[in-house]
Amino acid sequence: MSTIKLTSGLLIITLFLTSILISVNYYTNISLLVSIAGSILLIYWNKKVNGNYINITMFFIVFSVLYGISGPINAVWGEGLHPLFSKPYNTDAFLISYALANIGLIIGIILFNTTSNNRFNNTIIDDSINMAIIKRKRILNVALLLALIASSFEIINLIRIGGISLLFVGKATYQSLSSNLTFTLPSSDVMTIAFAFLGLYLGTTYSDKVQLKKSKLKILLFLLYSIPFLLINTVLGQRGILLTLFICILTGVFFFKPLKRVKPKLVIILIIFYVFLSFLFANRSLVSTIPDNPEYFLETAFKKERIIEVLNPGANEFGAAFGNYSEFYGKYDYNFIPKLGETYIKGLVMPIPSFVYPGDKPQQITYEFRDEFFASEASRGRIAGTAYSSILEAYSNFNFIGVLFIYLIIGYVLQKIDTQYKYKNIFFMILYIASIPVTVVFHRSAFGDIFSIIFIRALAIYFFIFLCTKTNNKKNLRNEPV
Repeated sequence: MSTIKLTSGLLIITLFLTSILISVNYYTNISLLVSIAGSILLIYWNKKVNGNYINITMFFIVFSVLYGISGPINAVWGEGLHPLFSKPYNTDAFLISYALANIGLIIGIILFNTTSNNRFNNTIIDDSINMAIIKRKRILNVALLLALIASSFEIINLIRIGGISLLFVGKATYQSLSSNLTFTLPSSDVMTIAFAFLGLYLGTTYSDKVQLKKSKLKILLFLLYSIPFLLINTVLGQRGILLTLFICILTGVFFFKPLKRVKPKLVIILIIFYVFLSFLFANRSLVSTIPDNPEYFLETAFKKERIIEVLNPGANEFGAAFGNYSEFYGKYDYNFIPKLGETYIKGLVMPIPSFVYPGDKPQQITYEFRDEFFASEASRGRIAGTAYSSILEAYSNFNFIGVLFIYLIIGYVLQKIDTQYKYKNIFFMILYIASIPVTVVFHRSAFGDIFSIIFIRALAIYFFIFLCTKTNNKKNLRNEPV
């Protein structure tokens, strides 16, 4: 790491330390301004450190900023959070934890880059490109197969819970009914992996217009296979999975040609997609009116005021992480018994199926928190709630020092992934693309949720690559001359 980058990182740390000092003295407005300035500089600094905008560290930081300051901005300068969260908000305490998280993240990034010289060079990246190009026909075929499987899984899940009419009962109820099935088919994970394969394929054809033209029919077929899954999740207002698939394609396209400058066309695409997701969020409660009163839905859903209101990130789920932290701090302040890593240990059993686990699986912190603070949410569905917060989990386990320490580890691990595993082989390339979207929900989830998602996707990716390799080897043996 160059002296300039190191010095810049230390200056941003100083800025967040200043924010903490101001928050301790309850100058909330000033502290929030300093936090915003530090957050913007942190994004720019990470771009300098990693050299581009499309890397897992960058996605983690961008969504950390969105979840970190959207809520406080709305609480201090806006109309407040969702009515579910009680006032007064504990904004200063959250800003202290947010600043400590960013300080830990910066230290982790600096620590890795000053102690490790094992970084990808152009030769390694070129070898990875060549490897992916050689196998790109198989990569696209696997993507096609997985898209078909994912849509089939989604349709089967829908039929098992009661059919098309269940699409109009609401997202929380639908999710709860699906999760209550004896074996819920993992349609979302399979479709995410399908889009990761497609994204990697598109990355290999980014500058190869001839190959892209040849594969146009298969890409259209992929989209056709994906339509049932996409339609069902759009009707349900499942913004998370739609954003996940979008990120997989975005990451894949720029996988071998990192994005170093954001062009206006990309900004326009991002804005349009954000407005579309905001529209889904604003109107998913109205979906139940479509079968009986479609005119009412059309009349209400497209009201300008309705859309503008949800464009404010602090008023929707981006404010939930702060809201959850505020509720916890408002009840306990400093007077709570630290869990000392208990929630992280419990999270390790998340991927184990319930029918295999000996006895009852331990309840995860997300639902412990829901049952304690928002018990009424459970009535909407077994898995309904306000999610959680990565900062709150670190705080509830180890107090303020835990936020610094946990995020330090995260910063170090993210840099290790970006510089030592991203281009290692096909398995890690696909896993990298499929895991980047997890950074979106990390900040409003618990460790167990994140660990489970990555673990299951890693197993599935390994299985499909292994299957593809074995099938190809058998084909080669059959074609060998005797």
